[in-house]
Amino acid sequence: NMLLCAAALAIVLEIGGVEQNTGPVVKAENILQVLCSRCERNLKSGTQCDTCGRWFHNSCGNVRAQMAESGKWSCERCRWGRLRQLEEKLENAMQQIEELKRKNSALEDQLRGAVARGDTVQRQQDAECLVLGHSIIRNVEVEHMRVQCFPGIRTEQLQRVIDNRDLGAPDTVVIHVGTNDLRRTGNLDYVMGDVYALVKKAKTKFPQATLVLSGALRRRDVSWRRIGAFNYRYGWVARSLGVKCVDPNSWIEDWDFGRDGLHINSSGARKLGQLYSRVCDFGGRVQNRNE
Repeated sequence: NMLLCAAALAIVLEIGGVEQNTGPVVKAENILQVLCSRCERNLKSGTQCDTCGRWFHNSCGNVRAQMAESGKWSCERCRWGRLRQLEEKLENAMQQIEELKRKNSALEDQLRGAVARGDTVQRQQDAECLVLGHSIIRNVEVEHMRVQCFPGIRTEQLQRVIDNRDLGAPDTVVIHVGTNDLRRTGNLDYVMGDVYALVKKAKTKFPQATLVLSGALRRRDVSWRRIGAFNYRYGWVARSLGVKCVDPNSWIEDWDFGRDGLHINSSGARKLGQLYSRVCDFGGRVQNRNE
């Protein structure tokens, strides 16, 4: 039956002059074609730029080498554009660095000017000054200053103290010793030999610290001439070993001594503490109190 119906339909179409519809006609120029953005030829296979989205033949864009390195691919125009952006950022960074250098130079000039005017920078709170000596320093009390007093100690004995005791790691070490040696020997050169050995021992014990020798204070039972000769040799030892030396006699007046004429009173201890405080705080030139 179906065959008969199909045959009848064909006869009717033939008799009526009706042609079979084959569908719309599409012209060749209306078909979408993808061209290589470099050679502008038809692209059957290729790679799309991950940056701009354009297509290229693999041979035109050297795709394989770049894909093997990073797994992504950008065309030459995009790569050069990225390079120019990086160059601009680098140039801006260099300009900022130059501006920072200029500001830093200005700050350094201000700091040098402040130092020239005598301004000082407060030291860190954890800085410490260690003072070692005999009974003269007993009542010296200053913040951030640790005083180790050994009544009657001589220079040779203080060497053993430094060698055997744990005295920490101070920033500055002030040594006040020698007066007791003056009372026990008449040969100052012999005493200076012990002082020389003491300073070398201290430099080994405190390699990072600033060492300061504090000269002998005048006392009733030792002549001024002998004290002066001792302090002169004291200064020579300090210069020879590259350490600092201060003379406390320019700070201590006659009324700063006790009734025995040997030890300083509270006023003298305060003045001696002020001298050592300057030494510990600044580690540089120490002025006389009257300057």
